[in-house]
Amino acid sequence: MKKFFVAVCVCLAVLMAVSAASAEELWDWHLRGADEGLAAGALPPAGLYFINDFFWTGNWKSYDNAGNTNGLAKLDSFVDVPILLWNPGMCPILGATYACAIAQPFDYATLRADVSGPLSATGSQWGAYNTILVPFILSWEIPCNFHVSAAFDIGMNDGTTSPGNSAASQNNLEQGVYGPSAKYYDNKLFSRNFNNVYAWSSSDAYTFTPVLGISWLYAGWNISAEFQYTFWTKDNDCDIQNGNELAMDYTLTYTMDKWTFGLGAEGQQQTNDDKGIYYSDALGAPVYGNIQNSCAVNWTAGPIVGYNFGPCSLLLTYNFALVTKNDVGGDFAMMRLVVPLGDPCEWYK
Repeated sequence: MKKFFVAVCVCLAVLMAVSAASAEELWDWHLRGADEGLAAGALPPAGLYFINDFFWTGNWKSYDNAGNTNGLAKLDSFVDVPILLWNPGMCPILGATYACAIAQPFDYATLRADVSGPLSATGSQWGAYNTILVPFILSWEIPCNFHVSAAFDIGMNDGTTSPGNSAASQNNLEQGVYGPSAKYYDNKLFSRNFNNVYAWSSSDAYTFTPVLGISWLYAGWNISAEFQYTFWTKDNDCDIQNGNELAMDYTLTYTMDKWTFGLGAEGQQQTNDDKGIYYSDALGAPVYGNIQNSCAVNWTAGPIVGYNFGPCSLLLTYNFALVTKNDVGGDFAMMRLVVPLGDPCEWYK
């Protein structure tokens, strides 16, 4: 297998949440398309790896249940995700290679609310998303050049937001404005009687995500698929129970010498409506229960280009928006740097 695969098949560690959502929790669990270009079923050789993902969205727009732009919001964001992944190389479990990982995303976002109305509001913030713990990643090599992996990821409820913006969001929370999570106001997301709005840097909830990956790796080819299914705890700050969410990343690449070229695609689908509080148009009184037709849907696809500098590797992806419903979406770009740090257990072996 080409050296490039060795450097970048650190899948299942980049499981971050960064994009604002209108029908679900303010932040998605999985960084969209984060694992495109990786060998979802495989692990790198024994050692410690540093991975840095840089994710950029430009002028994302909000979409309604029919997939039409509703003019409620626009989002620009920059996200940096440093990750450490460790494969000790001496702890086989059930015949599988074992690894673990930790990640801490940071983001800067500019949110413009009610952009089609006379009372538009804009705010920018920076902060840290919830810490992501991956206590185990198990990878099996099976016949016919297939690899299968399983992992379990835990999102801690420890995110932070720049202090001034955090306070402003909290003061507006009772109006059904953006706070730690999206709330509904007159079947919209934003109150129209304020001058500033801020997207908090994290979701105020824990997440638990089983992950399954499968890859076919042969003669420079990488055909991979990864599936994640996320369960959320209740967000007590705004009484939202986020619907469960399925995230999928797909990869088709070919590596020739130091270069890798291919295509990637990603999809996200909530499998049940959110549950919590929204506000009635007719009565103006709070209504509790399932928020009907609130399942978010996203599909994007685009090219992948990578280069192995030896030993470091760089992977670039660009995705074009295909479908967005009940969410904020659009095109995005991502750059991934992988740096092997050596094997801290080599002396023991």
